[in-house]
Amino acid sequence: MALTTHKLSVLQGVGLLVSALLGSGVFIIPAIAANVAGSWSLLAWAIMGILIVPIVFTFAQLGKLYPHAGGTAYYVQQAFGERSGRLVSWLFIWVVALGTPVITMTAANFLQNALIALHLLTSGTDFRLLIAIVMLLLVLVINLFGLKTAAIIQTVLSVLIVSTLLFASIDSQLHHSLTLPVTEFNVGNIAFAATFILWCFLGIEAITHIADDFEHPQRDFPLTIFIGITIALVVYGLISISLLQTGFYGGQENNLNSVVHLVEASLGHKGYILVNLAGFCTCFISVSLYFVGFSRLLQSMGKQQQIHDAFTRLNQHHVAYGGLAFAVMLCFVMLLISYFIDLAIDNLIAYANGLFILIYFAAGLAGIQLLPGKSRWIAVVASVTCFVLFLGLGKEMLFAVILITILGGYYTVIYTSNNRIKTS
Repeated sequence: MALTTHKLSVLQGVGLLVSALLGSGVFIIPAIAANVAGSWSLLAWAIMGILIVPIVFTFAQLGKLYPHAGGTAYYVQQAFGERSGRLVSWLFIWVVALGTPVITMTAANFLQNALIALHLLTSGTDFRLLIAIVMLLLVLVINLFGLKTAAIIQTVLSVLIVSTLLFASIDSQLHHSLTLPVTEFNVGNIAFAATFILWCFLGIEAITHIADDFEHPQRDFPLTIFIGITIALVVYGLISISLLQTGFYGGQENNLNSVVHLVEASLGHKGYILVNLAGFCTCFISVSLYFVGFSRLLQSMGKQQQIHDAFTRLNQHHVAYGGLAFAVMLCFVMLLISYFIDLAIDNLIAYANGLFILIYFAAGLAGIQLLPGKSRWIAVVASVTCFVLFLGLGKEMLFAVILITILGGYYTVIYTSNNRIKTS
């Protein structure tokens, strides 16, 4: 049964999706891709822009025909059974655990920059961990008031953020000649840059969990995805060109602040403050959407008696508060771990990407099984694309391989044995 809340419009859906697609990605991925592949990173962006189309189409069709809070896990369950659906659910749980600390710390970095520029914090101090924790609490409070309220706030912020980024990138290109750095062609570097670029499109999975929250899911959900992807590609493309022109990338700290320096060059000190605040808001929205999707997934798992039914309980705003609180707690724990062992952002992104590619691959396989006609063949292309991207991760895919092996072993041996005992 579909899990419902107050309904969303296409505009609000686009606001949520664009914010999720930009997220922390717009502030770090163009710089990381440029650092990996130089000017050839533009080719990686073009390739990913093409390869993402069948994946987007497959998600749009699955969400249109099977709107459900379980998202990809539900599609896989419909195609291949409950055991496979559970496995995908746990992959998404691990993605949230690995991915949200990246976005949260990126947001904290931006807000700290803005507070220092406003002389509210002393230069040289580091309050990013504290800011990140406060941010998580704020995400929790806002989302407890319901998706409709969060969507309205996030749509307004999305318009402001996209406008700021577009102005800065266009202004930069008008004041610099179109001269790109000379970079040696390397297929491996281009492929590796493409796997990082995939991070920028990972909001598609998160929004599948709210497909049934649209007024007309069969019409509004696919439209939301295609409009959101188009806007995000334009913003990413312009920013990537601007960073290559200006050279604002290289090394983790430079990559983390690349777009900040780009906007500062166009708008000065006020622009520096503005883009840091915009960066914080973008990351805030992205984390918020992931937590909503996560809570919906747990709610769906609870409905199917896969986990404790406490995760199915709703407050007066129709929010699954148990799953939302668990998402915040999980991110908090992983945030502390990654902060104190000083785990590089690039590594966290690569590990999360490996899991996300597997989730997308599973969605493609589900599309082959569930979708009719030409849509099925497009799902075949999406599946092949995901498989190639997974191989492109190189050694970074080992974490995903190990995790899927452990989960697969559990659901093949232990889970099956427990079910036999219960039925005997």
